[in-house]
Amino acid sequence: MTSSARGWWRSNALALGLVAVLLPATVLGIGWWQWKYAYPDSGQPIWAVEPGASGTVDLQEATWGPVRAKEVSDTKGLDMPRNAKLILVGVKVTPTADKGPGCWAPKLVEKSTGRVWLSARTELGLLWDDEEPEDCVPTLEGEKAEPYELVLPYVVPDDVRGPFWVEVEPLFAESRFVRFSVDP
Repeated sequence: MTSSARGWWRSNALALGLVAVLLPATVLGIGWWQWKYAYPDSGQPIWAVEPGASGTVDLQEATWGPVRAKEVSDTKGLDMPRNAKLILVGVKVTPTADKGPGCWAPKLVEKSTGRVWLSARTELGLLWDDEEPEDCVPTLEGEKAEPYELVLPYVVPDDVRGPFWVEVEPLFAESRFVRFSVDP
């Protein structure tokens, strides 16, 4: 190397050192920012929290469960597709703080295949009912959270056989979600 090239490296050593540190830090920071907003605050739901002997789970300032599920054979008056059956799931939610937890839409997952279904209340022709919510009930300002039960109608193909998981992802649960095993 010539002395002028060596002189350039020496005169720019501090800047080059900063680039060597800040470039990877910037890439990692941008990646973290994208991940955080792709999977809001709780990260992607990774760790299932399953109930113990009590049939309940304590997570995110609420007690979830017990859960009950049954296949509904009398679907008269409902807008049911052909070659499908209705599975009705109830999940009790008991807030343990003044504010009730929020959650993403609860899912029904077939254990053997991983197929997923969302609640189909509107699609069945059922109107929203405050007494039978299918989403977590928000607590308004000045109110105190009260216990309630999520009522979740799932329309699944006739060929589906249990057992299933009912998965509820509370907001801000740090990558944890509630998983109940059901076999209607």
